[in-house]
Amino acid sequence: MYDVLIIGAGLSGLTTAHSLSNTGINYKVLEARDRPGGRINSLDGPLEMGATWLGAQHTHLLQLLKQLNIEIFPQYTEGKISYEVSHFQDIQYFDLPPGQAPSYRIKGGSAKLIETLLDSIDRNAIDFNAQVSEIKDNGKSVEVILSSGVTLKASAVITTIPPQLLAKVILFTPPLPENKTSIMLQTHTWMGESIKYGVSYASPFWREKGLSGMGFSQTGIIQEVHDHSNSESKFFALKGFLNPGLVYMDYEERKEKVINTLIRLFGEAAGNYLQYSEHLWANDPFTSVQNEIQAVPHQNNGHELLRAEVFHGKLMFSGTESSIAYPGYMDGAVFSGLHTAQRVLKQFQRAES
Repeated sequence: MYDVLIIGAGLSGLTTAHSLSNTGINYKVLEARDRPGGRINSLDGPLEMGATWLGAQHTHLLQLLKQLNIEIFPQYTEGKISYEVSHFQDIQYFDLPPGQAPSYRIKGGSAKLIETLLDSIDRNAIDFNAQVSEIKDNGKSVEVILSSGVTLKASAVITTIPPQLLAKVILFTPPLPENKTSIMLQTHTWMGESIKYGVSYASPFWREKGLSGMGFSQTGIIQEVHDHSNSESKFFALKGFLNPGLVYMDYEERKEKVINTLIRLFGEAAGNYLQYSEHLWANDPFTSVQNEIQAVPHQNNGHELLRAEVFHGKLMFSGTESSIAYPGYMDGAVFSGLHTAQRVLKQFQRAES
């Protein structure tokens, strides 16, 4: 039997595991995917298909990055912003308003943080392709039953699964309180409806034209686009968000519309791309649920009921949506992971005394 089972090897779960390392706590991390990171998903480049930016206000994330000796760099914003009102009007160009707080990215990609956290813990303490189907109160312990039929027991369990997904796909025995389940079902999943795309190029042609690579379109295709070149200026890309409604469109049609929009925003050179990539988070079964209850961005994020423990304190709820600080951001995930680790340590200290 384990002291703690951590469900989810995303940023929250790995931050908790990192914090519990070298404390004497015997833990196991269960990850349904075949990779770590959760909603952090960096492709080669790196090209971020998931969590990307942070700001100076995200102190918990910045402190963790400093502790792990991971550097950040400012988002490139020099040059004009491209703005498309409609297909029938010329592209408008304007400057970034003065006084804007800078955004930053992680050198080596957001996955650099995940990889460094993994290096700080025992790799044998993580099981991939371990999808949880049931969590059961067994009196003095908690049973976690996997879809494979394997059952694991622990004195405490931490789940970092997005609340709406958690309420839909896992059976709780006994059932969770109705007020808690109701809030979970009506909680917005960070990035749950997002379609992220990236297009790589041989050179940053937009910079040569005095453009920042930042752009917006009102035509219903691209919501926003940013320069996504790496910190070493050896990889060049444009990356951003698509209209969530495009999830129902055929891949090739969606790709064609994206490239055509980039051509209008930045010129014909945008058609000479190296590679097009995308990730539809709404279709990711370990992030979102089909036919979910609609929620506006950040709805109920940080709600106290999302953190409320059950099974007499043996089942804890973590993850960015439940965080007190900056819920729905990487900083919220880090804070939640750290906070949950402290709760575990206090619980075991009380048990020992």
